[in-house]
Amino acid sequence: MGNNFCYTKSGMQSTMSQLLCEQKFNGCDVLLTAGNIENESVDCIVWPTDQQFSNVPQNDKPTFIPANGNCIFVGSTKKNKKNYILAVVQENNEMSFQDQQDEERQLIYETIQNCLKMANARQMRSIAFPVFQSKDHTTSATIMIMAIKLFITEQKSDSVTKICISLNQIEQVASFKWVFQQVFEQHNSTKSKSYSSTINPTFMEEYKSIRLIQQQAMKEGTP
Repeated sequence: MGNNFCYTKSGMQSTMSQLLCEQKFNGCDVLLTAGNIENESVDCIVWPTDQQFSNVPQNDKPTFIPANGNCIFVGSTKKNKKNYILAVVQENNEMSFQDQQDEERQLIYETIQNCLKMANARQMRSIAFPVFQSKDHTTSATIMIMAIKLFITEQKSDSVTKICISLNQIEQVASFKWVFQQVFEQHNSTKSKSYSSTINPTFMEEYKSIRLIQQQAMKEGTP
């Protein structure tokens, strides 16, 4: 499962990111772009990895695994002027296929939330995420974009004002643009219509899944 999250630099290699979608939501700009995430003009970049930090350069590898949460902040240096959040993906190969999918969805959601909370706590104004791969691009897009929207809606962010999802494969574009438009359609719409009528059943199931994950996380975090 962990390998699914590891960002690869194949695919879109333009030196400039292309803006695909943009939404102003509760004082925060949410952007969908295509290109190399390293070229994003942001304070912090999320770098998904595994417990061995196998896709992190040797000199940059942390010497510990976080006891709580799955994110490690790596501050900028003279050599590397970017801030990074390493998102550690826990692996469990003994799970059933269905359990792996459920765990994967929860992990994507929690990782998005943890990264945004960490960026906000460190007074970062902007952050960029690569695509976290799930069973398909639509599922990835649904969980990622809904997790971002729920964070903006339900967390009091006094720092982060720009959140970007950077696509690096052509095949991701159609699914992410469609989900982005569906998620924010109700916010933009001035017509009286049912939100669920514009979204297919699969999307609504993913939405319900995210809400259940969030509610469970809130219960577990309550003393």
